[in-house]
Amino acid sequence: FGRVFQDRTHTFKVKQRPEEYRNQRIVNYNVRGRRGNIVQIYPSVEYDFVPTELTVERGTYLHFQWTGSDANDKNADGNGKAGTDRSNLVQIAERDGNVPLPIEQHTLFFDAENDPDN
Repeated sequence: FGRVFQDRTHTFKVKQRPEEYRNQRIVNYNVRGRRGNIVQIYPSVEYDFVPTELTVERGTYLHFQWTGSDANDKNADGNGKAGTDRSNLVQIAERDGNVPLPIEQHTLFFDAENDPDN
């Protein structure tokens, strides 16, 4: 018998799209991978977004889908509390950059310039 090392305990439910979104574009945006370096987490991958390239127009809905785990191997390197696995989303100015935009310039979830109180 073969051995399986992938964590297959996560489940999800597919629901009918609400009527008010029936004719709207909804993009399912996922995080795949897990905490640790590529050797420690094989056959998984290090964190990445799917799709890796995404352009959305005003009025497009994004459905973010990812999970964290409280059962991450204790020897998986990375930042954060040992044994956990968490993700977050930060808006940056340039694709090759890694410095978050100041909150006053955010446009991903709200228009900070035109609606600073949102």
